[in-house]
Amino acid sequence: MKLVKLSLVAALTAGAFSVASATPMEEVIKDIDVSGVLRYRYESGSFDKKFPGYRNDLITSKQNHQYRAQLNFNAAIADNFKAFIQFDYNSKDGGFGNNTNNISNTSDGFHVRQLYLTYTNEDVATSVIAGKQQLNTIWTDNEIDGLVGTGIKVVNNSIDGLTLAAFAVDSFNEGQDQKYGDTDASPVLNWQKNLYGAAAVGSYEALGGQLNPQLWLAYMDENAFMYALDVAYSTTIFDGVNWTLEGAYLGNSVDNKLKDTTGAGNGNFFALKGAIEVNGWDASLGGLYYGDKEKPTLTVIEDQGNLGSLLAGQEIFYTEGSQLNGSLGRNIFGYVTAGYTFNETVRVGGDFVYGGTKTGFEGLGGKKLEAVARVDYKYSPKLDFSAFYSYVNVDRDHGVKGDHNAVRLQALYKF
Repeated sequence: MKLVKLSLVAALTAGAFSVASATPMEEVIKDIDVSGVLRYRYESGSFDKKFPGYRNDLITSKQNHQYRAQLNFNAAIADNFKAFIQFDYNSKDGGFGNNTNNISNTSDGFHVRQLYLTYTNEDVATSVIAGKQQLNTIWTDNEIDGLVGTGIKVVNNSIDGLTLAAFAVDSFNEGQDQKYGDTDASPVLNWQKNLYGAAAVGSYEALGGQLNPQLWLAYMDENAFMYALDVAYSTTIFDGVNWTLEGAYLGNSVDNKLKDTTGAGNGNFFALKGAIEVNGWDASLGGLYYGDKEKPTLTVIEDQGNLGSLLAGQEIFYTEGSQLNGSLGRNIFGYVTAGYTFNETVRVGGDFVYGGTKTGFEGLGGKKLEAVARVDYKYSPKLDFSAFYSYVNVDRDHGVKGDHNAVRLQALYKF
């Protein structure tokens, strides 16, 4: 969104710029791009009294109102240089697991979440980004709740259809947003260490369709060497029939120091998904294999990483033993999804996930299933409404079993 007249930006920048410089305000703000996000969520969750395992990663509140607002300013400050700053508001109202502490929170304020400088050399199609920035890797959440780190990233687009990137990060916000359920950083890792990595992300026309491969490598000092390959291919096989096939492998080799302190083992994750769309209908079929029966392992370093296109369900991968950001257990899941979109605006659909967790410790593994009903309404290009109902059943090997029910309503506005 390009700002072309005095408005909120003038109010925010007047104090900072008008005092320090005699430049007219119109000149100050004309090269500032403004964008942002407004999100409201209502969540409610309940558990059977015998529901086994930890519940902290699931929707636990009886009633929970979450508010999220982000305001982004991207300003050209000199030839080839741009400065980016993101203000973030993150607040929660409600019962926090029961109805005895219902409050409307008015004490949370905006804070600076991202702040970085970008230098771009168009002659070599290369950008250098330095500062506090969302990481946006295959191992981290790439939506508005993703992991932020302070470091440097270099991105090159000189090869047609291929983006090359390298990054180094020396600090993270892995603990700051925990009270709101954001930034679900891996509990297995030592976050006081540096992260180094590189990626090659391609997009090509091939075999009559679109081929999108990704290769990622990273090393987190005294934690693990991580590698990932994701390949997606999509094409139109008949008139109006779109077909997509995606597969991924993520693995890591754990450092001896991490093995000694946490008992963690090397991780391996395999996923395959096929999807089809025709005349408003969509369906997918997929499967996952990851984890270890004897040792805690991790697939991603935060939340569910950027693997959303290979997953289904809503809550099942947050149950004990199945967390992708680190847990004890070998997991095998299969899933199907289906839906229908009315007039390209309203989609009604559902997911069904079935599988289980195996461990070498009696009573910790078991069968798991989740059924999800969804409604999504694209009101306009900028405003979306969505809702889901999730039912999770966990049946432990030793006979203890229970249910978890969760509901989320969401309004999301992006500008």
